[in-house]
Amino acid sequence: MGKLLDKRWVGDQLVAVVGLLVAAAMAALLGVVILVAEQVDQTAIHREKELLRTTLSSLDSRIKSDLSGLTLDENWLRTPSEEHSKWLHRHFGGRLYQAGLYDLAFMLNGADQPIYSSIGGMLARNLTKFDLDQQLIGLAQTVRTHFNAATAIGDLLASAGEVVPPPAAVYRSEFVRIDNRPAIMAAVATQPMSTRYEGNSASGPVIAVVAFLDVHVIREIEREMALTGLRIDSPGKAVNGEASLELTMGAGQAPAAIYWHASRPGTSILVRIAPALGVITLFFGFVTLVVLRRMRKSTQELAVSERRAVEMAYRDPLTGLANRLRLVETLREQIPTLAPGQKLALFFLDLDGFKDINDTLGHPVGDELLAMVGERLEGILGSKGMTVRFGGDEFAVLAPISKTAEIGQIAERIIDMVRQPVAAGEHVLHVGVTLGVSLAPDHGREPEELLRRADIALYKAKAEGRGGYRLFDPADEAVLQNRRAIERDVERAMWHDEFFTLYQPLYSADGERVEGVETLVRWQHPDRGMVPPADFIHVAEKSGLIVKLDEWVLRKACENANQWPDISVAVNMSPSNFRHSNLAERVKRVVEETGFDPRRLEIEITEGMLLNATEDVLFDLQELREFGIRFAIDDFGTGYSSLGYLGSFPIDKIKIDQSFVQNLGVKEDAAAIVECVARLGRALGLAVTAEGVETAAQHRFVRAAGCQQIQGYLLSKPLRPGEIAELLRKPLPERQRA
Repeated sequence: MGKLLDKRWVGDQLVAVVGLLVAAAMAALLGVVILVAEQVDQTAIHREKELLRTTLSSLDSRIKSDLSGLTLDENWLRTPSEEHSKWLHRHFGGRLYQAGLYDLAFMLNGADQPIYSSIGGMLARNLTKFDLDQQLIGLAQTVRTHFNAATAIGDLLASAGEVVPPPAAVYRSEFVRIDNRPAIMAAVATQPMSTRYEGNSASGPVIAVVAFLDVHVIREIEREMALTGLRIDSPGKAVNGEASLELTMGAGQAPAAIYWHASRPGTSILVRIAPALGVITLFFGFVTLVVLRRMRKSTQELAVSERRAVEMAYRDPLTGLANRLRLVETLREQIPTLAPGQKLALFFLDLDGFKDINDTLGHPVGDELLAMVGERLEGILGSKGMTVRFGGDEFAVLAPISKTAEIGQIAERIIDMVRQPVAAGEHVLHVGVTLGVSLAPDHGREPEELLRRADIALYKAKAEGRGGYRLFDPADEAVLQNRRAIERDVERAMWHDEFFTLYQPLYSADGERVEGVETLVRWQHPDRGMVPPADFIHVAEKSGLIVKLDEWVLRKACENANQWPDISVAVNMSPSNFRHSNLAERVKRVVEETGFDPRRLEIEITEGMLLNATEDVLFDLQELREFGIRFAIDDFGTGYSSLGYLGSFPIDKIKIDQSFVQNLGVKEDAAAIVECVARLGRALGLAVTAEGVETAAQHRFVRAAGCQQIQGYLLSKPLRPGEIAELLRKPLPERQRA
């Protein structure tokens, strides 16, 4: 309960943290929006400043153009008089005033005395040097000094014989305050045309103007730049978020700046979308609140259901039994607590025949079978032990015991219980079980070690014959290592052509004529030498390589049998081949590629495969039968024999297993079985072959029983392809005849 409360507290803290993170994210988002708006505003203000600088520069360029464009001649330098002043007013001061920009206009001689003065478009008389603004006189002196310097340099060059053009006009301007009114003051120094032609280098007059930046100039700039609220004032006087541009004033002038109402598009957009942002913020806030409430509720529910989730993690979903993880933890808990004399027996189970049922009848039937087997196993020990499913058809039973004899008792109960028929839908299923057993602490104290050794014992039990059990023996480890080595070697042998085929002849009943051969596969290992088929066929079945191996054997048999045109060739097919939907296609492809006559090919299959065959298997058999291939049941009578499938499937031959033939004269029932099978074959119109005939007495009996073919060492051992060809060319020796 304490852990549950801790998890609830952690859940509440998590909800609080998530809420703070969401709030911080929303605040950060709003901050970014405001920052972007501010950045847009600053970009717009910077652009307006640059445009304002350009406009002021254009205004200065206009003044320079107006002044520099005045053409001075001798009329400008006549002796001052009333008439001359009027002439200058018409051609200079009044003309500039009418341009709508200039408020003051002056012409100063070399002594800075006003030759002409115009104030507000009116001719001003009797002005002296001391009536002028000192900033104006200073500006006039500056342009005159620069002009005289340029003229002196030109005269010096001319005296040296250089051709020197007339000196250019010198122009200067600056922002000033006159009577506390902002203005642009400009002056230009030039030389009259007449003096230029006469080679006179004397300085001409200085022309100066003043343009007050009054309301009409300000409004013109506003219209040109589409600005509002333009004004000039001292720096630092911005109000209501005005933008400003500081002016470069003349020497000794008080600083000034231009102010205007900045457009601030970012702020404008932000103001327009503020209601929408508010709604969105409220919406996400509401959604976040709802989500956080649900998170808190879910966290609490998760904490409450944790025990159930943990329990599910230790259960097999199909059968409801404990799984491998639960078994390992149980072993870790119980092994250290075992009292002296107490043991834990770990039974490792593998269902016999389940794979065929699952592949032929489908997974739903297989799942139902597994669930029923799990239920039966759980009922054997009840609460005294543990029943576990590892996956597939693998189970385990963990049982506490005090005597070793209890192992056999429990194993027999498991075997008997599993062997009982299982009704699954329309099917009645039969499976067996093989067990491997390990003991704790005798065979180890670590769970994985016990599982591994139980698996080794299971493998050994399967090798000795299914349907039994075996207790782990340390010597079995070497067997397992050998199995794993064979698994690796089988796959390698497939790529290095270490397999080869032998052919055992099938004789007519009288032993006079070879009617066919059965193909046998052998393995010549580079280190182990000749490996018996029993040692590698089962491994190939388990590893899945049997399908490729069978196809290789079929191809080899067809290629070799092309040299023996008068006999048939039989090839064994593992049940694994029939679990692949393209069996018929693969067999037909091999036959066609080798150019073999399909009517001479006989495929041997097992009873077990037919017993649980599906419609797909029947379809493949019929397709191959129509192609010309015949089928024989190998080792007839050793499996779950049923007369039903003999009539349902396209079977041409049954082969009596050699165990019955070799027991003739040894066991009383052997003769009856052989005769019964032979009569059954004749009744169903099937050919009957007796395998394992090794004595003349056996030959006489199976011939008398009605077997049409015989096979065994009495007549011939398995031969290589060349030996078969030689056998077919020679008559059968008298000593081989019955």
